Amino acid sequence: MVLVERAAPPDRLDAERLIAAYHASEGLKPRPDRISWAVEQVLRNRVGGLLLVAREKRAVVGVALAVYQPSAELGRVLVLNDFFVDPTMRRKGVGRALAMRLFEEAKAMHVDQIDLEVLPTNAAAAAFWKALGYRSTGRTVYCRELP
Repeated sequence: MVLVERAAPPDRLDAERLIAAYHASEGLKPRPDRISWAVEQVLRNRVGGLLLVAREKRAVVGVALAVYQPSAELGRVLVLNDFFVDPTMRRKGVGRALAMRLFEEAKAMHVDQIDLEVLPTNAAAAAFWKALGYRSTGRTVYCRELP
């Protein structure tokens, strides 16, 4: 049975390992310095956010990292930036348990909306989130990296 809880400092390396695996699975080159920085910001409460870990027995097999973002248009938004379940643990309820805990934590934080992005090439992730009641907003995300 999977246990989902807020991450604690001893979970840091496992969370970072899973986030790096997530980035690699999406065809990105993991940036350990950025991953470590992001995890630290949430663990040390430097930003409003949430870092959850899913455990099967003692092993950390899933991670969710989300940050709070106030919006004049949308209200209180929790942006899910990283969500990953170890491939050997998929289709066993781990992802659903992580997503449900995220939802409950967001409700407790009085969040109005949870936002997340799914790459167009990740049909399985899109189907997962749709099955949990999430929908596309029809917006296109633009970005510009700073030098």
